[in-house]
Amino acid sequence: MDKEQKERRLKELRSLLDNYLDLDSDLENDEYVARGNGFCDAKYSEDFVEGQIARIKEEIAALENEE
Repeated sequence: MDKEQKERRLKELRSLLDNYLDLDSDLENDEYVARGNGFCDAKYSEDFVEGQIARIKEEIAALENEE
């Protein structure tokens, strides 16, 4: 991966991370509750969101530590 590709990927990952962090902070809001099928309480589970945040942070750290 060249420098330009790396910077582009880091930008994408940081944007994605920001989105998941926003979602994580809003999980308690009624807007994120799925009521259509009656089988789930939320569109996204806290475990899923936290897992995605951790994965993205790891990928960012790995890219930043590449030489």
